Amino acid sequence: MAHFFTIVCEYKGGTYTKQLRAESPTHAFEQWAGVFRNEDFLTAPEKKYFAEEVQYSLSEGNLVALEGLQNVWYEGFSLGEDLLEVMIIAMSEQPVENKQPVSQHINGI
Repeated sequence: MAHFFTIVCEYKGGTYTKQLRAESPTHAFEQWAGVFRNEDFLTAPEKKYFAEEVQYSLSEGNLVALEGLQNVWYEGFSLGEDLLEVMIIAMSEQPVENKQPVSQHINGI
């Protein structure tokens, strides 16, 4: 069953948002990454680092479920000297299962 997700990304002082439908938070992250990596403001080296980090995140199950919050996951990594942070938010009152493992839980703010 596809769920509706909002993706919020913070990078180099900018905030980028996207809404999409996906089966899970991991699939939403993967779909979003496919679009984000083609943004004009990313340099060629940033695009390369981004693709490598996304692939690593997907293979290692690095999405972090935020403890105390329902249907909110986090991923962050460096692109060169800058931090890229992504929040994946399922837009549902019902819990959305992430079939892929998450690496840990951290407290929501």
